[in-house]
Amino acid sequence: MVSWILAFMNREIRGLHEAAYLLAFFAFLSQVLALVRDRAFAHFFGAGPTLDAYFSAFKIPDLLFAFLTLFVSSFAVIPLLADRGGTNTKESRTLVGSILLSFGVASIAAAGILYFLIPIVAPLLFPGFSESTKASVVLLSQIMLVQPIFLGLSSVIASVVQASRKFILYALAPIFYNLGIIFGAIILYPQMGIAGLGWGVVLGALLHFLIQVLPLMFHREMFRPVLSSSAIADTLIVVRKSLPRALALSSNQALMLAIISITSLAAAGSVASVSFAFNLQSVPLSIIGVSYAAALFPSLAMLFSKGDHDTFVSEVWAAIRHIIFWTAPAIALMIVLRAHMVRVILGSGEFTWADTRLTAAILAGFVISLIAQAAILVFSRAYYAAQKEMVPIVVNVGIALVAGLSAYAGFLWFQHTPVLQYFVENLFRIEDIPGSGSVVIVLAYSLVMSVGAIVFAFVFARDFAFERRVFTTLFYSFSASILAAAAAYGTLQIFGPLLPTETFVGIFTQGLAAGVAGLLVWAAALYSLRSQEFAETVTVLFRLVRR
Repeated sequence: MVSWILAFMNREIRGLHEAAYLLAFFAFLSQVLALVRDRAFAHFFGAGPTLDAYFSAFKIPDLLFAFLTLFVSSFAVIPLLADRGGTNTKESRTLVGSILLSFGVASIAAAGILYFLIPIVAPLLFPGFSESTKASVVLLSQIMLVQPIFLGLSSVIASVVQASRKFILYALAPIFYNLGIIFGAIILYPQMGIAGLGWGVVLGALLHFLIQVLPLMFHREMFRPVLSSSAIADTLIVVRKSLPRALALSSNQALMLAIISITSLAAAGSVASVSFAFNLQSVPLSIIGVSYAAALFPSLAMLFSKGDHDTFVSEVWAAIRHIIFWTAPAIALMIVLRAHMVRVILGSGEFTWADTRLTAAILAGFVISLIAQAAILVFSRAYYAAQKEMVPIVVNVGIALVAGLSAYAGFLWFQHTPVLQYFVENLFRIEDIPGSGSVVIVLAYSLVMSVGAIVFAFVFARDFAFERRVFTTLFYSFSASILAAAAAYGTLQIFGPLLPTETFVGIFTQGLAAGVAGLLVWAAALYSLRSQEFAETVTVLFRLVRR
């Protein structure tokens, strides 16, 4: 049994769509656990100061991890492994060992310095919090500094795993990460107080590392410290090639830090609502966008190194088309069913109806940019695979700067413009709910992300090529998704008077019936339109089921 499990985990997966669907399946499992995690948080704490502190405390460690991708970026490591003949050569193993050693030293040193700076920096970053909430942010941030160390080591191993196309092993890591966090909320918090939440995060990061490294322990030469001149040269190559990814990721983390910092100026609990909504919108983003991007990158790196330009371009636009195909109905249904989703997933214990309404409104603001967020991931990976790093740097840093400034300007405008307040609160049905200004922050984020994705697409088409079938996919997918949204909304109007909205069963049944009706109409519309993506999806799914 053990040998069968290990063999299953170490399977090599070939084919873009097969790998993407397999990653999507495990991403779905991971996101289910993430939703269980968020429901536990909502039940015990509600959208209040405790969770404001918890979600804010992630931002400094996350920024540290983004900086440390100088050493661990898979976008730099995987092409170098391909150039060295794959993951099993002596040169590749020396490279991995050098990176592990360099990252370990750098991450421990950086975490040690930040440990003493956090009490000074954290209160300045979140000026709207009370003194007790600021103290909780400091405590949790100091504990969570261990997380980037384990996640960074795990990222080095993940490069080997992805280059070997062992996507099952790669996909299991987030599941164990969420298990550690859930353990912290349910077991450690009652014993240790709020510090238990931080140690749960550390446990999750440790499990994220172990699940990937243990099956590779037979290759001991990968983990031997290497101090030769060639090893140092290899590490410097990785640092130089990882710099673009580090800057891009740092800009994204800095943007999220800015959004949370601005949101702290709104009512207590607004940071928790924004974080919950962001996690909910990350479910389709992880299942669809991240899965396609992760499955795509190793193939793109190999195609570009072989000089197969036509297939390289075709694979990129195929990923974009399928992202549009899957994400468009997700956007439509999540907007229609946003309150049902939030209430079913988070509506328990201390999470009030007012919390539900505000979180649902913020969720709608986030999901309108889902296609844009996923497309930026794919285009960035395409440029990294082509070793043209400056374009994603400029695009991602530019998006972060404009989005951060727009979010702050939008929040100030909202605070001083009663007409805008009336319009936004009535549009999203959040009249008289504290923290409604956070919706404007999220809308500014989504607007800038959407414009940034369009610019990125034009730049990629200019530098490489464009596939006109994307327009057909856009038309078919959005047409079918609008019909799906109408079907879901109509179903809600029919079942609304028949089912109670005060109980979990009633809300869940309403949402399920509306969602199923919407998906059936969506599938029927695409079948009638003879969508190529729909036909390809059916073919791949049947192939996976047979296997």
